[in-house]
Amino acid sequence: MADKNPTLRSSMTRRQALTRAAALGLTVPALAGLSASGAFAAPRPSASGLGRSFQDVTALKFYHDKSPWQDYFTKMSELATEQIQISFEPIPYSDTTSYQQVINSSISTSDAPDIFTWWSGYRMEEMYKSGNLLDVSDLWQAAIAAGDLPETLSAAFTFDGKQYGMPQSASYWVMYYNKKVFADNGLEVPTTWDEMMSHAETLKGAGVTPFYQTVDGRWPTFIWFEEFLIRQDPQFYVDLCAGKAKYTDPTAVQALELWKGMIDKEYFTEVDIPMDENMVAMFQAGEIAMVPLGTWFQQQFIAADMVPGEDYDAFFMPNINADLGKNVAIVETGSLCIPASPPNVEASKKLAAWWETEPAHAAWTELLGDSGANPKVQHSNPVLNNVTTMLSEGSYELLQRYWEATPPAIVENAVDELARFVLNPDQGQSVLEAIQKIADEEWARRETA
Repeated sequence: MADKNPTLRSSMTRRQALTRAAALGLTVPALAGLSASGAFAAPRPSASGLGRSFQDVTALKFYHDKSPWQDYFTKMSELATEQIQISFEPIPYSDTTSYQQVINSSISTSDAPDIFTWWSGYRMEEMYKSGNLLDVSDLWQAAIAAGDLPETLSAAFTFDGKQYGMPQSASYWVMYYNKKVFADNGLEVPTTWDEMMSHAETLKGAGVTPFYQTVDGRWPTFIWFEEFLIRQDPQFYVDLCAGKAKYTDPTAVQALELWKGMIDKEYFTEVDIPMDENMVAMFQAGEIAMVPLGTWFQQQFIAADMVPGEDYDAFFMPNINADLGKNVAIVETGSLCIPASPPNVEASKKLAAWWETEPAHAAWTELLGDSGANPKVQHSNPVLNNVTTMLSEGSYELLQRYWEATPPAIVENAVDELARFVLNPDQGQSVLEAIQKIADEEWARRETA
């Protein structure tokens, strides 16, 4: 699709990559914002009198906890002023705990923001249960009808059949691969699980570590776990996250058996390699062939002067179950939420709806250097375009990332148990039993509550 808004696009820069990474808590410094030139310059009244005056612009308050993105939000406010006559003042909080306290204490008062960023899935649940979020199901229906949002993404914001947040953005979990390593070893992007395992054997024989995995930071241990589950039986994954299946069921047992087999074959890196510039350097040097991570992470590759589409690209892992009959992908997304009784409900809804449109989302994702939620957006980054094309042409069903898809009380303990498994692959059964015990306790607590 041709870019309908070429003047809104800006080329990716090293500064942008580092700023994006800093917002995600990665080990690179946050830098100052982009230049205010070009498409994101503040609109000015026309000298001919044809421009809209600033008196016609509605001003909103926009709270967020992504301080490295402050300049990005400011540029989006300038664009919203120009396109829909709504501006917003982005008010940043650098500390997540303080941010949560401010939102929770103000959301039902006259000091509430007009719109604010939040999490999704179960990490949005408590906010929904407070009764302080506006139902935005009508915005979802309109966006889906316009082709601006995929319907399967709505599950991340749905409670009791209604949606209570709009996607602030979206990242898809892919397998990055070093293109030179693949070319040097005569490998093509695998289309079946068996082919990917054959690639791993070839790479190992060539002295290249096939896959990256780590226990550093705790949370990354769920990455491979969720992939093994969704590529065997995606409905089992959904049921497991909802407490309708057990971690000791055969599908989960088979997942850890497959994982153990790959560990035993030495297909993975050492498990103490952090997800930082050291891993990136190993990937860049061809010491690691494939890295499973979200589309947001490639800004680390760009910061290391790797060229997207030339030095690396991405694919979705093939299904383990060849008879599955559908394609699935993991999505990670955050919310744009509106208080139940906002100071200006119509303007807040108009801004949230505009955010998902192609012109707005094209500008936003270009600033972030990430895929975004609108499937119609074309990117200057060929890897992101490749991901968008695969999702569209493959009719992928989107499944929420494990971190948000199941209650925090379960996942926070599960990642530690999965780390125990990675370090001690013979303990798979006891690991699954331990996670199930935690899950039983949490679901019972919820049933009682």
